[in-house]
Amino acid sequence: MSQSVRWAAAALAAAAVSLAAAAEIEKTPKIETLISMHDLRTSVSIGHYYLKQETLLAVRNQLARIGREEGLGAQWNPGNPYWRQAEEMLLGQVMVEVERDFSSLQWLRPLWAELSSQEFSDAEIDTLLAHFRSEVGRKQVQIVDHTVSTHVMMALSFAGKLKDVPGVDEERRRMQHLWNDEDDAMRFSIQDAANAEGQRFALSPLGKKYFVTAVLKLTGIVSRRLDDLAARLPASVETGVARVRPLVSEFKNRRV
Repeated sequence: MSQSVRWAAAALAAAAVSLAAAAEIEKTPKIETLISMHDLRTSVSIGHYYLKQETLLAVRNQLARIGREEGLGAQWNPGNPYWRQAEEMLLGQVMVEVERDFSSLQWLRPLWAELSSQEFSDAEIDTLLAHFRSEVGRKQVQIVDHTVSTHVMMALSFAGKLKDVPGVDEERRRMQHLWNDEDDAMRFSIQDAANAEGQRFALSPLGKKYFVTAVLKLTGIVSRRLDDLAARLPASVETGVARVRPLVSEFKNRRV
């Protein structure tokens, strides 16, 4: 191959890469718009409830361990005011991390955007945006969001991860309230002729692909995040133990 041919081939390859990069750049804001059409507050409330539950269990295990190591006796228990103060301090510290690492969903947006970019062409993104801006399309976005929250709940429930732990009553009520409201809001009559376009979309290859991507794959990402964070909670609690040592010492001194 002559030098000129090699240069021409290299130029064509570079041009192709540039065009592909430009296409991705053009697609990015469209994907951001598509993601912003969704509302995952119910899924967030379910995950928040679960992570607070696991945090409380980790905190109480840690405080019980301290009690054994320090010989604090039977008076060192969840009804003790020093225990309660220590529990609130440790819980508050870790829940700030939970808000940052899960509930804010800042971690999810880039993963969701990457997934959407891999799964859908620029033309498909345009079609999705046009459909979801319609009245029936907005309803189908609600259906997707509700299905995601239901799958997140089922994944936790079927694995036996949701427990009746004192201290998460408010989170449980919020989770149930949001789920019920979401369930009511997403319902519509499939017999209504006005929803023919919605049914066409749901049965189309693009509609089916979007449902699988937005529900099954997205649920998998959320569930893995919850598993990872839950596994790290005991270590997160342990890092804050030094902050409650003065309370432990005060309790010990008052017992003498």
